[in-house]
Amino acid sequence: MEKKYKKYVVVMFLCFLFGGFSIILYLYQAYWVIQTESTRKQFYNFTFNNSIEERPAERRFPAERPVDLVISPFSLTPLILGIISTLAGFSIWDLIREKELTAAKKEILDVFLLPEEKHLISIIEKNDSLTQNEITKMTGFSRVKVHRIIKNLEKKNLILKQEYGMTNKITLKK
Repeated sequence: MEKKYKKYVVVMFLCFLFGGFSIILYLYQAYWVIQTESTRKQFYNFTFNNSIEERPAERRFPAERPVDLVISPFSLTPLILGIISTLAGFSIWDLIREKELTAAKKEILDVFLLPEEKHLISIIEKNDSLTQNEITKMTGFSRVKVHRIIKNLEKKNLILKQEYGMTNKITLKK
């Protein structure tokens, strides 16, 4: 991994760490609320031989149902933040991977291309798409040489050649 991606990796790691912690916190909180309610009911019924609903309202569990506490906006905050943080981590991971792949492809192309092919590709990159006639004028190569270079690049699946009137329009494949 290159040094320029180090900051991205740190942020990605922190996103995953925070997201995982938040989701585990929410799950623990939900388990605790539901388990506490069932334990209280059993304990109360065993001790006082009456149900929890017979108690005065101020001595009951804060919510009528424990599920109300689990799905309250305050309780859902760690879950939502955890999901958002995890998604941010995955998007940063995808971004880093995509940048590394494009850099690797570019390095591989530089090794396997001839100098004339590299020159032609750099001209097409600067201008998005050009006609074969414009390429001939910009490079100073003969029409035959440009045609042969384009034919080789087309075989290597690097450019796309489309008919454009009496000439061809050349674009790079993404």
